[in-house]
Amino acid sequence: MSESPHIPVLPSEVIDLLKKTESSDPQWFLDGTAGEGGHSKLILQTFPNARLILIDRDAIMLERAKKEILSVIGSLDRVHPFQMNFSEVDKELLDSIECPGLDGALVDLGVSLFHFLHSGRGFTFKNDEPLDMRLEPQVGRKTAADVVNYSTVLHLKKVFWEYGEERWALKVANNIVQSRQKKKFETNTDLVKLVESSIPRKFWPKESHPATRIFQALRIEVNEELLHAEKGIRALSDVLKIGGVLTCISFHSLEDRIVKWTFRDLKTTDQFEILTKKPILPTDTEIRENRASRSAKLRGIQKIEPILNKRWER
Repeated sequence: MSESPHIPVLPSEVIDLLKKTESSDPQWFLDGTAGEGGHSKLILQTFPNARLILIDRDAIMLERAKKEILSVIGSLDRVHPFQMNFSEVDKELLDSIECPGLDGALVDLGVSLFHFLHSGRGFTFKNDEPLDMRLEPQVGRKTAADVVNYSTVLHLKKVFWEYGEERWALKVANNIVQSRQKKKFETNTDLVKLVESSIPRKFWPKESHPATRIFQALRIEVNEELLHAEKGIRALSDVLKIGGVLTCISFHSLEDRIVKWTFRDLKTTDQFEILTKKPILPTDTEIRENRASRSAKLRGIQKIEPILNKRWER
């Protein structure tokens, strides 16, 4: 199966924010969601003296990112790969590679196009695949099929409404429970057909599949994405150097809301300055060239000397 070339989202905008690090010779960066390695290779090219901590919870994506970096940079000597969730990054990890702190970090909260087109885990609407949706399939966590086959109506409604903002959440949940009494859901196609029959055609969205919000909600539930987003931002903020920059790309309103409010909460500690009063959006040109960027929002925050310390120094 041929694969489309990967295009990183908001590439120049991410680099411009990372360049705001106050270090004259930045030495350490982290890509918390390696994906296809698009942003990683840009960081290594932009900061030729820096090392990069490469993180991804999916072993397949980590290998794909390393392969992409190798093809462009020619070496992995400056790369430290770890298969883990970016929310698990801590000082102990940095100490293990003699990293004194991060000059910059990026978290791209979107799911790679690879997962939709080639993973075979049921993220897509097009191919008939097992209803899995785990980003870490080797981990014995519940699958999307487990969620739809064994959750209560109220839990399904909550998932679809809170994580998918789906107005037909209750009807879809009720229909799922009724349908699974006859036959359990096994594939993504099973769920797609159920959602299509649950939402009146006149209410189908014009620019997306009617099951888009349901699938988004299930993916978030299975992978605990919103929990890891906030936890990860706080974890990375702890290991930033003074003057270091943390950037986050989100792709839907729930993610962006978490990034925005977590940044605001960090600012109240007087140890951080928000670099983006409003999210940075892709240009019309980028959207035309890369449809995957159309809903992207980029925000950045910088660690500063605590204001209390500055007052005492005066």
